[in-house]
Amino acid sequence: MASAEAHAQRATENAATAADDGFGKSVGSESVGIYANGEVRGFSASDAGNARIEGLYYNRSGAISDLFVATSDIKVGLTAFGQPFPAPTGLVDANLRRAGDRTIVTARLNAGDYFGVDATIEAGVPLTSNLGIYPAIGYFDDRYADGVNAWFVSYCNVARWRPAPHTELTAFFSRYDYGDEEQGPLIYTSGPFLPKEIKRRRFFGQDWGQWSGHSQNFGGLAKTALGPWRLEAGLFRSSFTQDDFASAWFAGVDRDGIGERFILSGRDQAYVSWSGEARVVRDFRDGPRRHRLIASVRGRKVDARYGGFDLAAIGPGRIGVPYPVPEPVREYGVLTDDRVRQMLLSAGYDLVWQDRGELNLGVTRSDYRKSIDSPSLPSFARRDRNWLWNAALAVKVTSGLTVYAATTRGLEEAGTAPVNAANANEVLPALRTRQVEAGLRLALPGNIRAVASWFDLRKPYFEIDTRDNVYRTLGEVQHMGYEFSLSGKPAKGLSFVAGAVLMDPRVAGEAVRDGRLGSRPIGRTRTLIDASIDWMPASQQRWSIDLRLLYEGARAADALNRFAIPQRLTADLGARYRFKIRKSDAILRVKLANLSNVFGWRVSGGGGFRTNGPRRLTGSIIADF
Repeated sequence: MASAEAHAQRATENAATAADDGFGKSVGSESVGIYANGEVRGFSASDAGNARIEGLYYNRSGAISDLFVATSDIKVGLTAFGQPFPAPTGLVDANLRRAGDRTIVTARLNAGDYFGVDATIEAGVPLTSNLGIYPAIGYFDDRYADGVNAWFVSYCNVARWRPAPHTELTAFFSRYDYGDEEQGPLIYTSGPFLPKEIKRRRFFGQDWGQWSGHSQNFGGLAKTALGPWRLEAGLFRSSFTQDDFASAWFAGVDRDGIGERFILSGRDQAYVSWSGEARVVRDFRDGPRRHRLIASVRGRKVDARYGGFDLAAIGPGRIGVPYPVPEPVREYGVLTDDRVRQMLLSAGYDLVWQDRGELNLGVTRSDYRKSIDSPSLPSFARRDRNWLWNAALAVKVTSGLTVYAATTRGLEEAGTAPVNAANANEVLPALRTRQVEAGLRLALPGNIRAVASWFDLRKPYFEIDTRDNVYRTLGEVQHMGYEFSLSGKPAKGLSFVAGAVLMDPRVAGEAVRDGRLGSRPIGRTRTLIDASIDWMPASQQRWSIDLRLLYEGARAADALNRFAIPQRLTADLGARYRFKIRKSDAILRVKLANLSNVFGWRVSGGGGFRTNGPRRLTGSIIADF
């Protein structure tokens, strides 16, 4: 049950050398791969509700602290084999840290992006031979590309107890408090053109438009094996609270950068969920074949309170230029209550045939209920009962070649409405999604592995309806394309991992036919390539250098496809120096991100723009005592 990655010393962590493919791997605070940020085949696996904690279903309302997440993996294509009941948009599976055989205290001092200072202390403590804890605490002075600053205080603990050889009980608590998080304005242009280039790292919002609150997660997992039977269960509570909420934007910005400024603010916004899974697995052996029967019950209870916003129009201004105005008197209204209840009953069958292949089958009955009580709109209630299913087959053609095909039907989340919509921050209903895919994995000489896949992923498409400014379903979006991964360690001290996705994202439906939408979804690129290389000269084991290249193709910049964000290539260059503090392992890590200081825009749902990050130097020292 214990993962070697979960209790590795922090000073030895390296995402580039730990990754098995180019799809997505996070180790500690670093990530590599085309899907490492959670965007899988053009969609967010996290927003789709496809999170797992050590394989068990978890509904995330607030983020878990990175302090005690050892690794996070994107499970897609062949990497999703063996994962019960996969989802079309892939899975994001987090492994929590654990104490090792001896006490290790890790201290970390980091000068983060734009020299925000972070300091953390973690400890893996084996209390007895079968009981260990992993407490951690940290302070973070976060700084962002648009000049926004914020402070975070994070603290957490995970405890693991093994009362019997094949039984492990895990409990964890994670919380971070945050405040003074100013909001950099989104920019909405008045026509089919990008905003003029502005100076980055200059805050041009309002100091009184801030976020403050906390995120909290706690729960427990139990896993045991009794002969051919395996029992696994997890129960989790996740919450995200905004004591103060604000969102700023410029509307109708012209080519000179002049537009009208708005700030939407609110209080006591809260998103709380209970979720969990109970799973029974029965293994049967039949010579070289292993049969596995799976029965699972998953559920979630989500309560959200949002709205009651005050909208302040604060007059014209120029983007990129600070121009503070006094805080107006704000009046808040009644909050909207949004409730989701979902139960999923699943049965599955896996066949693993040694040196032949693998078959995965699953069927799920979903009972989904959603209700909204809003002070300004009629009450809304909806109930959906759906059959969902998945099927996948992998065949080992030769010792080095495996081919596969899979299809999945799922019910996934659609996120929340953007702040400039009439239904701002509304938690959108879950939607039917479907995917078919096929591909291969090939072992090449020199410890190199190649993966290639074709996929066709379809979902209902949300965008702002120009008729009433409501963010709603306006058609169906299809992401069809190819993804590739090449990774390996061809020589001592040399590791590389590269991934690419080439796809054709399209929107269809009535809104496209009548001209309210273009055929390309906002913000989706047809080409994404991510490559990382890490090299440690064989003559020594103290220092290494690493390089990451990210190519992003052009992206549609508005709903009508009248203009686009140009393609761009960015590079990050880093180095590690390993040394000793007395007898303790330590590492100095430096990285120069966006090496050539490429300027670019990013676009969000609804058509709002933010800049990318400029060139920046980060440095950290990590020591394991």
